[in-house]
Amino acid sequence: MPVRLDKSDRRLLLWAAAILLPIMAALALSSADQQDSGVPSSYSAQSSGAKAAFLLLQQEGYHVEHWEHPPADLPMDAGHTVLVLASPKDFPTPSEKIALEQYLNRGGKVLATGPDISLFLPRAKTTREFSPDITWKEYSPQILSSLTRGGSIKMAAAAYWERASTAVLVHYAAEDKRPVIVSYAVGKGQVIWWAASTPLSNAGISSSGNLALLLNSLGNSGNHVYWDEYFHGIRRTLLSYAFEWPTLLALAQGGLLVLALLFTYSRRNGPIYPRDEPSRLSPLEFVETLGGLYRRAHHTRTALEVPYTQFRTLATRRLGLKANLPAPDLARAIGSRFNLPGDALQDLFKDIEAAMYDPKLTEAEALRMVQQLSLHAHSLETATNAHSTSGAHTRKN
Repeated sequence: MPVRLDKSDRRLLLWAAAILLPIMAALALSSADQQDSGVPSSYSAQSSGAKAAFLLLQQEGYHVEHWEHPPADLPMDAGHTVLVLASPKDFPTPSEKIALEQYLNRGGKVLATGPDISLFLPRAKTTREFSPDITWKEYSPQILSSLTRGGSIKMAAAAYWERASTAVLVHYAAEDKRPVIVSYAVGKGQVIWWAASTPLSNAGISSSGNLALLLNSLGNSGNHVYWDEYFHGIRRTLLSYAFEWPTLLALAQGGLLVLALLFTYSRRNGPIYPRDEPSRLSPLEFVETLGGLYRRAHHTRTALEVPYTQFRTLATRRLGLKANLPAPDLARAIGSRFNLPGDALQDLFKDIEAAMYDPKLTEAEALRMVQQLSLHAHSLETATNAHSTSGAHTRKN
């Protein structure tokens, strides 16, 4: 027997589909059209990655390994070792920069690429190209050196060396003489800088002269090559990945699922309360309705007569007097019995009885007298309660 869903359940499923389906479609499209990260990682097979160069070096007999440790862990015997800093993504701490300089002073070699190397290495003076040309250009050798034996190279330069000096050898330069590949000594070691990682990337290593430039920069196959991945994000903590866009999307989907489960559970298992509807018998609503009736009927005197009659009834009952007792006598009885201002009450009674026969009585005047009458009623109520309490104590004693 097929399960039938009531109208509310069908509406809930439709809303869930309307929210979740666009999110799933957006995630599918973003995954299908994932862009190149631009990081020349030795693990990456993307165009900008360097996995092909890493595997090629292994085939050529180089002792090459992924380096996922801080610079302080580089070997003390740095001779015949090369550290490849291919466009590092993360910036170093001051202690890490000092460790790199100490590695160079011990005789190590650093092959560095990209515009941010001045943050890593001593005496590095690079200038970022703020509007770099993504097309590859051909660069010719400037001198005959061990790095230029392969001839011209191709790259998309992202930076230039700030200025040449006698301490820096310029191996390749642009047409305007701005250096793109230089080398210089630091202590017993050497720094080789490329303006971009294009020659060692998966897309660029097959270009004429680029593979030769990489091999010439690393030296003979007896050198131990450390391909840095530490500054490509390996050193990041697990918490830092929580703020990445894919993680945030996954958390958002999980949150929607949890909210949907809580909502459906609460609808089925939560307590049922009757709907709170305001009472149509509100005292204020009654007063407003009654006042509106008096206003439309122009019965201002009636609005004054009703509270006056109620006050007389209350006073005569409390005093045990006749209901038709004249107003002056009633006012004097209230004053003498409860020690209240009888003269003021007598004047108020006189004004009220005169106003009830006055066809020109205004609402403001009637309101004033009703308010005074209400104050006297409150005083009478208070005095009556006090008198009753005093009598009870007297009888008890």
